[in-house]
Amino acid sequence: MVARADEIGSAMEIESLSWQRGTTGNTSSSDYGNFRIYLGYCSEEVLGTTFMDNYVANSRTLVHQSDTESISVEEGEWFTIELDSHFWFNGVDNLIMEVVWDSGTGDPSIYGFNTPMAPVSLKSPSSTGETGFLSSFRCQFMLNGTMMLEAGTFGSIKVILGN
Repeated sequence: MVARADEIGSAMEIESLSWQRGTTGNTSSSDYGNFRIYLGYCSEEVLGTTFMDNYVANSRTLVHQSDTESISVEEGEWFTIELDSHFWFNGVDNLIMEVVWDSGTGDPSIYGFNTPMAPVSLKSPSSTGETGFLSSFRCQFMLNGTMMLEAGTFGSIKVILGN
């Protein structure tokens, strides 16, 4: 999935990712085998059908991996995955979030929305597939971490608050 730099708003060190469970789905818990998350940069706002072609050269970074990722969350609640390695988002390029697993059970279903005429997700029925099919579905997610603050930010806050 691609998120535009202007949607994210600023450079930041991404420490974890969160998704919100929807009100549909078969179960509140799922287990995913050989689970991986990659983050990287993308120069485009929409994705092409070949996974690796979407990344800016050498930017794809494995940030989380587990033999089994167990997710248990009730309807409407958020769940968070702490990254094994933080990712520095530069605030300029678009961000790709790639989530891969080899096997799984359960279907917690997450909130999302369609972005008409803008393929922002690329899906494959195989974790080893080099290509996939484009989708305008975007899951609802949060990037959690430390935002880059400019030196003037604190001065501005002081002026707004007085003293």
